[in-house]
Amino acid sequence: MTRVNRRDFLKLNAALAAGAALSAASSAHPKEWSQAGKPNILVFVFDAMSARHLSLYGYPRRTTPNLERFAERASVYHRHYAAGNFTTPGTASMLTGMYPWTHRAFNYRGMVARDLVKRNIFHSIGSEYTRLAFTQNLWADILLSQFGEDLDFHVPCDAYSRFAHSALQPDDLPGDRTMAYYALQDFLNLRVEDSNPFPGSLLLASRDLAQAIAEETDSHPADHPRGLPTNHDFSYDHISVFAGLEQLVEDNLRSSSPTLGYFHLWSPHEPYNARKEFVGLFGHVEIPAKPRHPLSGGSYSEDDLYKFRLAYDEFIADVDAEFGKLITRLEQAGVLENSYVVVTSDHGELFERGEYGHASALMYAPVTHIPLMIAAPGQSTRKDYRSVTVNIDLVPTLLQVAGSEVPDWVEGKPLPGFGGTEDSSRSVFPLGAKDNAAFRPIEHATFAMIKDN
Repeated sequence: MTRVNRRDFLKLNAALAAGAALSAASSAHPKEWSQAGKPNILVFVFDAMSARHLSLYGYPRRTTPNLERFAERASVYHRHYAAGNFTTPGTASMLTGMYPWTHRAFNYRGMVARDLVKRNIFHSIGSEYTRLAFTQNLWADILLSQFGEDLDFHVPCDAYSRFAHSALQPDDLPGDRTMAYYALQDFLNLRVEDSNPFPGSLLLASRDLAQAIAEETDSHPADHPRGLPTNHDFSYDHISVFAGLEQLVEDNLRSSSPTLGYFHLWSPHEPYNARKEFVGLFGHVEIPAKPRHPLSGGSYSEDDLYKFRLAYDEFIADVDAEFGKLITRLEQAGVLENSYVVVTSDHGELFERGEYGHASALMYAPVTHIPLMIAAPGQSTRKDYRSVTVNIDLVPTLLQVAGSEVPDWVEGKPLPGFGGTEDSSRSVFPLGAKDNAAFRPIEHATFAMIKDN
């Protein structure tokens, strides 16, 4: 695996951008893209994007006009579910093809069981592919770091950020990014959004706090009235992130081997910091009130939940706009002629029953029902599938389209339209078990059991 720290990566990316611009000026032709017989596979994961909030799936606010345009030449899955209700189990299931009770990554900041680490999409698709991964979510990066031996390029989390809030980031210690995360983000640095904001290092925390105060003005530019999007470790803007992804894709697809790219963005995860042009975009919609659930982790009023929902919808529209531009540019560059493009999420978001967000004990559809669209090379018409599917189905599906063998340990099934068939009798089981030890039997959990309607 090629390892670079984020400072070297940014310098390298700037050089690549200049080279790519020169290449474009000399009229690059789509035939330059990889035509090695196997297709490229590009997976875009939008963190905490609930299918129930996308106009693509019938939501009354027009949150996703660009995803709707993309869907006109894609396979659209209407009843697709995450295997968990927050990043760790949702992402681990998507990358391993196994349910959380099998891979055991169901705790906050959790990891896949060590004896199962080789059971991942990057290892299974093999070295015939150039395997590239980038995420802005540090919990997802723990999993990518576990799979590091099966990655050819593991891009730093803050590669396209405006500024980092901590002096040290995990990719500054590339020898073991997972341990670096636990040492730096979980212990030494200041984590003001955590319930226990006491850092392990007074020196580093004081430095981080001083930096945060100094950057307060920069983090609230005029075009972001609620502040820049942030994952609390670094801040970024959508234009820079999507421009970086475009360059990353184009540079890698110029190689002779096919590429598997996994791109896991933080947006539209909270805080919902949409740009100025999207704030106030939507009018009032009537949302049926639902009584607070006894297992809810919050007690928010209906007015509070409505305000959160509105800000979330605006943030989705912001992300959708930039994704639309990215797809247009990749199409114009010829990238999509030999590429499968997957759009999905790791989990959804909940604004009902007194609950806001995700990762509580509640497993209702808004937090488990996620989008899934797959555009195949040359596809020009839309195909809709309405049987129940789950995100452990992504691994066998991608292995099928890559012409790779599907291992017998995979618990998912190939998706309808890609080797699988619609099955109205199938049941799927999203799991919430974050309060259990990963290495002991699960004793306290909530399930959603989903079959047909």
